[in-house]
Amino acid sequence: MIPEPKPFNDRGFYDYAGGEFATAYGHTITVRESSAAMGPHVWLFIGDSSVVEGHDVHLNLAQAVRLRAALDQFIEGVPERWPGGAEMLAEAKAHVQEESGG
Repeated sequence: MIPEPKPFNDRGFYDYAGGEFATAYGHTITVRESSAAMGPHVWLFIGDSSVVEGHDVHLNLAQAVRLRAALDQFIEGVPERWPGGAEMLAEAKAHVQEESGG
């Protein structure tokens, strides 16, 4: 079961999928709601690894599922967390479809 989003500060911004989690080579990933006022944004924080250099993360299947769940929680939460969020989400999905030739 994927953990629910949880507030990470007193302003109520979320860490998704329960917060920080580790990757196959020791990096940590946090998907965090941004305070950007111009619209919904999310931060993807990649922590250092004690095993490999750089920030190219290597995910096993379970870790990839958790990362996707965190991003899904952010995306699907936009209609509830932003005024006009349903329209923003529909526009974003339409934009992606146009970019991919669909």
